Amino acid sequence: MKGGDITTFQNFNGRRILVLHKKIIIISITVVLIIIATISTFFIVKYFMNKNKINYVYEEYSNDNTQNRLDTENNNIESDSTDNLMLHIDGENVLGVIKIDKINFEGLIYEGTSMQTLSKGVGHFENTPYIDGNVCLAAHNSNLYWAKLHTLSTGDKIHYTCFLGTKEYEVSNISKISETDWSSLENTDTNTLTLITCVKGQKNLRLCVQAKEIK
Repeated sequence: MKGGDITTFQNFNGRRILVLHKKIIIISITVVLIIIATISTFFIVKYFMNKNKINYVYEEYSNDNTQNRLDTENNNIESDSTDNLMLHIDGENVLGVIKIDKINFEGLIYEGTSMQTLSKGVGHFENTPYIDGNVCLAAHNSNLYWAKLHTLSTGDKIHYTCFLGTKEYEVSNISKISETDWSSLENTDTNTLTLITCVKGQKNLRLCVQAKEIK
């Protein structure tokens, strides 16, 4: 093969390789964009589905229905009947909604604190009150739920809506407690909201946020 032919061949191969590299880059970018679009769509759809559930609970547990629910609750009803007062969503009884503006969190409150229940959202400790006394809730320390709970400060507001009414609370105490310390779940004379979550890197501790009702 002559020198000119070799140069022509090398240039041709170089152009083919360059074109091939460009195609690989375009295909790679396209695949990445498709993956990003798919993931984004999933989270957007999930967000709006969750928002619709929250709005539905707000509507059903509105003040217009509160008095009827309170009248029923005050008639010494059985616990099974109390369950019937709650909405049933995602295979669980839904107690209400909690909203914490400081950490941009708003989510459904499910009855119970099993791992299955907490995988869906905030859970309510079953042996604690629904509205009067010490209402106790728990959630995972994850970006979906209460990863930023530790950033709350005294005076921050928490909005709580349940099937028996609505209350506004103000954070009064933030502390770390032992995972075996259940004293924070004891009932109180004043209306209190107690929030419990894990402490990252300290598996034997729990973060406990308590808030008092604003009257």
